[in-house]
Amino acid sequence: MRKIDRTAVPVPVCLENVPEGWTYSDFRGADREQIRNALLAMQGHRCAYCERRTGENTKDGHIEHFRNQAIHQDMTLTWSNMFWSCNDENSCGKHKDGCNRETGPRSKFDPSHLIDPSAESVDDFLLFVTDGTVRPKDDLGDDLRKRACESLRVFNLADSAYLRKAREDAVRPYFSTISWLQKNAPEKVADYLSCERLTIDTQPFSAAIRHFFRDYS
Repeated sequence: MRKIDRTAVPVPVCLENVPEGWTYSDFRGADREQIRNALLAMQGHRCAYCERRTGENTKDGHIEHFRNQAIHQDMTLTWSNMFWSCNDENSCGKHKDGCNRETGPRSKFDPSHLIDPSAESVDDFLLFVTDGTVRPKDDLGDDLRKRACESLRVFNLADSAYLRKAREDAVRPYFSTISWLQKNAPEKVADYLSCERLTIDTQPFSAAIRHFFRDYS
């Protein structure tokens, strides 16, 4: 998860003059494609929650409503309530929408207790570790810790074995290169770090890579 700049793309035209009483279900293919393309551009073809790379095909992801459509019908056509999410049934948007039970790991939640990727920085809540694990930061107060834990649970970002391995694999090339430079050309480590930092935010699983560079420094 990373902070997404919602101002990076214009609000889709189809959302600007919506007929009174319409909801998302009234939109047809062309309108949904317009929204999908804007979200893909805004998010760099990455899932808003896990940051894996996705394509434009509808099978690669879906338009995700941060606040569930069934519960928050007044926000189904609100631009700030829309993200692009991967289609993994075990994490991210689909896992969130399955959190509708009374108890247990998929129990109901209050969306105000989740980290909003376009309004907040994940760096204020979570710590990504080189081995692919992610956990709440150590210095959080009770309220921020609760929101960090709820975000990890609802999007299943910490317990997914796939995501843990994917984040570890994303960091490994940087770790290997720096280890080699430290042994063979230590004077070039600083230049390497400076150069690679310019491209981190465009990479899948950029939060894990960014935290590795920050902690290494």
